[in-house]
Amino acid sequence: MAMPLEMVKDGLSYLRANPLFLVRAARNAARLRLGIPIDALRWLVEHRPKGGKGPDSIELYAAPPALGVGATVDLFGTKLSISSSIEIDSIDANEDALRVALRVRDLKVDAPAGSPAAMMLGSMDLTKPGNLMGFMPQKPPALVEASGDRFVLDLLKVPKLAANKGLKKLLALVADVIVIKDVRTEGDMLVVGFKVNARALPLALARLRASN
Repeated sequence: MAMPLEMVKDGLSYLRANPLFLVRAARNAARLRLGIPIDALRWLVEHRPKGGKGPDSIELYAAPPALGVGATVDLFGTKLSISSSIEIDSIDANEDALRVALRVRDLKVDAPAGSPAAMMLGSMDLTKPGNLMGFMPQKPPALVEASGDRFVLDLLKVPKLAANKGLKKLLALVADVIVIKDVRTEGDMLVVGFKVNARALPLALARLRASN
């Protein structure tokens, strides 16, 4: 699938504004690390499909080692401002599951003073947001576990991702070959550290050929 022209233009603009990015990328690659500009994540958020029940706005920023997230949502006509820092504990992938374990910390939710939402929030322990999921009438399909500040998501339980055969083939190829060690923010980058099991590559390629 061709890359959208707007994405190409924005990518070239980023490289012009950050001429050392390619040098940093090469250094990271030599250390088995992948650096993703937070600006790239902001671009994806900005160009996400609009409408539906999602947040009105989403803001991403570095809060090392976490990724800071801010959002504005409409809860039955009441505007809520939400912010938190998210730390990735682990990412485990195979062709049947793509599990992400993360910590939601420093959660803050602001509602208009005197509103029912503000009174409700005043009785909640926001230091353990996972415990609040039990009060939700309907949980997100990807949510596997929630306790304290820890959440476990299986992204392949999202119907659109589960139906993506290309994604499953990719996961089957890389699951035994690439293991993600850590994910953290450093400066204006989200850095993914990984290790490679070269011995598993021939078997992974054989599986890929057999599936075609």
